[in-house]
Amino acid sequence: MSGPSGAVRIAVAGSGAMSRYHVHRFGALNGVTLAGCYDRSIERATALAREFSGDSAFDDIGELLDQVRPDALSVATADSQHYELTAAAIKRAVPVFLEKPFTVDVVQAEHLVTLQQRYQVPIMVNFSKINYPAVWGLINAVDAGAVGQLRELELHYMQSWLISDVWGVWWREPRWLWRISSSHGGGGALRDLGSHLIYLALRLAGDATSVSVTTAITADRREAGGSGYSCDMNDRFGVELGFSGGAVARITGSYAEPGCINRVYVKAIGTRGSVEVSAEKQKGLLRLCRGGQNREFKFAKVHSTYSAFVSGLSTAEPWQGFRPSARDGLAVQRLLSGVLA
Repeated sequence: MSGPSGAVRIAVAGSGAMSRYHVHRFGALNGVTLAGCYDRSIERATALAREFSGDSAFDDIGELLDQVRPDALSVATADSQHYELTAAAIKRAVPVFLEKPFTVDVVQAEHLVTLQQRYQVPIMVNFSKINYPAVWGLINAVDAGAVGQLRELELHYMQSWLISDVWGVWWREPRWLWRISSSHGGGGALRDLGSHLIYLALRLAGDATSVSVTTAITADRREAGGSGYSCDMNDRFGVELGFSGGAVARITGSYAEPGCINRVYVKAIGTRGSVEVSAEKQKGLLRLCRGGQNREFKFAKVHSTYSAFVSGLSTAEPWQGFRPSARDGLAVQRLLSGVLA
C-alpha cells in the first residue's frame, strides 16, 4: 500500500489474514498509505511490511507509534491484544480503527472509553456486517419507519468450519484454533460472531434494558489434541435482549451449523411490516413485507467502515457521532458479559 506525500498514513497491528484484509481495504482508498507494521514477532511484522512494499516493521508498539508517528493505527490482532495496543495509541493521540470485539472484558472496555474521553481521540470499532449493502439498507429502512414501531428482531450468524473443512482443516490452522481457545485470547462464537449481531440489535432498537446469555460447546475437538491450543471456548450461543420501546431481540450464532458456510440473517418486525436480509452469497438483497405485499430490493455497496474512518480523520471533531464508536464497543462488551450499564 503506497501513496503520495501528504497521504493519510495508517499503521497496522497484526500479521494474520484480518490484518492483511485491513491493509487491502485501506490501500484501495485514495490518499492512504501504509506507515508501518507491528506484530509480537518481528519476523511476521517484517514479512507483512515487505508484502505491501513497506519497510517499517516493529515488535514494540510504542516504538512504532513514537518513531513512525502514523495518522492512525489499524488493530487486527487477537482480542487479548486490543486493550494494550489501543491504549498505547490513545495516549499518543493516534486515532484507532479496531477490529471487533472491543476488548476481552468490561473492565478493559470501560478503561479505554475513559482514556478516549480524556485524550479526545477517535476510535472506530469494526462491526463490519454493517458494510453488507442489504444490512445497511435494512438499518436505513428501520430508521425511516418503513416497518413502523419496532417489535421484534431476529439475528443469526451461522458458520460450519468447526464441523467441516470448508475453510481448511481447522485443527491445523491457528487462525481458527485461537478463536475457540482461551489460552490464545479467543472468546468463542459469542465474542466473535455475537459482537456483530449485538451491535446490529443496539443500532436498530436502541439501549437494551434486559439481557440473557447462554453458551454451549457442541462440536468434537479431539482432533486438536496436542496442538497447544486449549480449545475450551463456546461454539454456539444464544442472546435475548429487551429494549425500552418494548422490542425484543433473539440472537443466535454457531461455528458448527450444518449447511451454513457464513450466513448472516437479520429480520426486523414492526407494527407496519417487516424487512429481512439473508446474506451468504447474496449480500445486497433485502425483502420488505408490508400491507400484505412482498417486495425485493437490491442494494449496491455504498457504505464502508474503512472509508468512513478515513473520512472522519479529516473532520474538525471526528469523535462526535463517530460510529461504531468506543461507546458502542463498550455497550456490546457489557451485553456479551450478560450485564447492563
